[in-house]
Amino acid sequence: MRVVLFLSVLVGCGRPAVVFDGGVRTDAGAPTLRSCPTSGAGAMEGDVCFVLTPAETGLPASGGGATVDQYALRPPMNARGVLMVFFNGSGGSPRAGIGSAAGSFYGVARAQGLHVLAVSYVSGQAVGALCNGNDGCFEPTRATILTGEPQAGAANVLKDVTTDEGAFERIAAALVTLNTLDPQGGWSAFLDRSKLPDAEAAIRWEKVFVAGHSQGGGHAALIGKRQSVGRVVMLASPCDGVGNAVATWLASPVGYATNPSTKFFGLASLGDTTCPRAPDAWSALGMPMTAQTRNAPVCAGETAHGAPLGCQSNAAAWADLLKP
Repeated sequence: MRVVLFLSVLVGCGRPAVVFDGGVRTDAGAPTLRSCPTSGAGAMEGDVCFVLTPAETGLPASGGGATVDQYALRPPMNARGVLMVFFNGSGGSPRAGIGSAAGSFYGVARAQGLHVLAVSYVSGQAVGALCNGNDGCFEPTRATILTGEPQAGAANVLKDVTTDEGAFERIAAALVTLNTLDPQGGWSAFLDRSKLPDAEAAIRWEKVFVAGHSQGGGHAALIGKRQSVGRVVMLASPCDGVGNAVATWLASPVGYATNPSTKFFGLASLGDTTCPRAPDAWSALGMPMTAQTRNAPVCAGETAHGAPLGCQSNAAAWADLLKP
């Protein structure tokens, strides 16, 4: 399997460069970070919010979602030294976590003193549809999406995925770029560059909260199984299962690097027909009822499935999920 090596360095007149497979090229695509839009679609308030695509971090522009804006926010003060990595749901993008500039999940996370990175990953198709009732397909399919390395038993459509399309690679590449272009931002705390090019090993998971909506919440749960993270936050998720049963990989907390009984938290709305199994998955994982909110308000114009992420009326619940 080809492994992409990316390291930001300075060449010439201080312009950022990227190292690929031992060769150096000048990265003219991202000489500075772009500020988040403050009006229109995808708007966010504040002067410590940036957008950057995976391609702008030096990864190939041909990969799935490689030219989609990722959101990176840092707290203006009282930083906790914790990074929240967010995964959007199926068919979505990092923009999904915004809702409105004044009342978004990302904004609440920043107000809680968290750095935020909403990663663009290969999410065009729902994992449930890819696995189509095959219980043994869910975990390897998710692992393939996270690592960019095809796993035995994963959905066949992912057989040609490449490392640069993996979510781990994109998280690490974004952190390298943010540290180079926003050197006072504190991004270096979340990546051990001595462990590159192994992106999963290089991310300092103990300083990371992983969060996600729908498909993204399932990825957050799997990361919590693979790595010891600070917290796992699942919005209207996980959804993996066959019939009325949750997927085998979710049915027991045994083997989890992060303890689901103390560090997993869930938020869902009543009547969610898209992901009705989420509360059952939380119970199977051994999460206490105090970590489960099953009646998140549904605001006008939103579905029960989308409400845990999209409704500002859940801002207090978001703050509680992300509190120290």
